[in-house]
Amino acid sequence: MKVFKKIIIYPLQYVIFLIIFFYFKILPNNVASELGGKIFTIIGPLTKTNQTLKNNLIKIFNKDNKYNLSLIQKKCWENLGRTMAELSHLKQIVEKKDNILINGIENLKNVLENKEQAIFIGIHQSNWEILGPIMTRYGIKINFIYRHINNTYIDKFILNIRKKANYPLNTILSPKGKKSALDIIKSINKGFSIALLVDQKDSSGLNVPLLGHMSKTQTGFIKLSKKFNLKIFPIENKRVYKNHFQVTFHKPIDLFDNENNIDEMKAMTKIHEIIGEWIKTEPNNWLWQHKRWG
Repeated sequence: MKVFKKIIIYPLQYVIFLIIFFYFKILPNNVASELGGKIFTIIGPLTKTNQTLKNNLIKIFNKDNKYNLSLIQKKCWENLGRTMAELSHLKQIVEKKDNILINGIENLKNVLENKEQAIFIGIHQSNWEILGPIMTRYGIKINFIYRHINNTYIDKFILNIRKKANYPLNTILSPKGKKSALDIIKSINKGFSIALLVDQKDSSGLNVPLLGHMSKTQTGFIKLSKKFNLKIFPIENKRVYKNHFQVTFHKPIDLFDNENNIDEMKAMTKIHEIIGEWIKTEPNNWLWQHKRWG
């Protein structure tokens, strides 16, 4: 089965992906974003993944009447469609900057001015692909940890897009896994900061409450924070209107006790409280399509 996938399925998926990608590429950014959103709004509800989305929304919001779950479901698919279409214009989006409002830039500049290294954490919110390129353009040297795509052809293609959107001298891109653990240590020793998205399920992680329900969560970055004395900066990312974004670099989180120790469970619970508020405030922006609980 694996051989069949590599020889037949993956190349076929790659060809289809390229056709779609370059179709969006020839369109203006705003048109591509709009079209991607509309296509996913139609096709998304017809997929098996839609049931995961619905189950997650019901699990979290079923008892709260202020949330219109049908509307959130529709907007979630629209956001994902826009994000996928905007990938073909990623470099243009972050270079133009007209559609990106940045708050808390002083927190980013403090890292540079003090010649510090740090850990930047975000979630799959709005268009998460713009975060790395924004930071590298302000001069932050970043090792961005990402989850690789099973289809190696598509994975390499998207990795190349990310490399082009970032400033090469300020960027390392490491796939999540055993290799990235070694890459992280090497990059920290070379003066790089670390950036990663912390909202995906990690089957080997700690069970920590997120939005009132236990979820398996990675905590490796907390260990790094303690070992290398790195501050942790949360990055909030909103799609405020169509392809207009608001990115906020918050102040670092204080996770250490009076004796400068850190409890991973308490630390991750505090982080989940922060990102949980982001999700509840802007539920349309989050990737509800992944299996976060259970």
